[in-house]
Amino acid sequence: MTSTKQQPRSKMHGLFRKFKDNRDGVAAIEFALIAPIMIAMYLGLAEVSLLVMANRSVSHATSVTADLVTQVVSIDEDEIENILDATLAVLELDYTKASRIKIDVASFEMDSSGTVNEIGYASMGASLGTHYDPASVSATLLNQTSGLVVVRMEYVYHSPSREFVGTPTLKETFMLKPRKSSTIPFENGPSTTIVCTLANSTPRPSANCN
Repeated sequence: MTSTKQQPRSKMHGLFRKFKDNRDGVAAIEFALIAPIMIAMYLGLAEVSLLVMANRSVSHATSVTADLVTQVVSIDEDEIENILDATLAVLELDYTKASRIKIDVASFEMDSSGTVNEIGYASMGASLGTHYDPASVSATLLNQTSGLVVVRMEYVYHSPSREFVGTPTLKETFMLKPRKSSTIPFENGPSTTIVCTLANSTPRPSANCN
């Protein structure tokens, strides 16, 4: 004879097993747990990709600047202004982003006694600190028969969210030997220093040198 007291227990056990074996909604729960991680990884990779592209752009612009400088025999404020305008065109930045760029160009020669002298210096943006020190430059690059041009650039990159890569400073240094003369002096009246500022012009920012 079956006990009536066991029937409620059997029903409860059956309901428990049914609930335990139910797989409805499992995929939705798993997606809810995994989706934030996947989205964060996607956004992080996207920002890293943008950072790599910006770094390549800075490297390319630095090399273009050095290449243009070494194609002349001397530089005045008009010439360096044109060169820096070309640099800004390569970077393709608006005025706000371009204002975070620092560029300096230095020209060196070695005299007959072996002393290295800076015969030209131009800059745009905030100072990079001290001028480039050519003491460690190889004699094959800078010697008594051939000078050297050194271009340095820094760009404070701002990522879209500022969360994954933040605001790193991208830096590049490029060296080239003069092509049309042994050295490239800078001429700004009696001075060999040219200071440039960034102008908010149309269609892109430009350099204003004096």
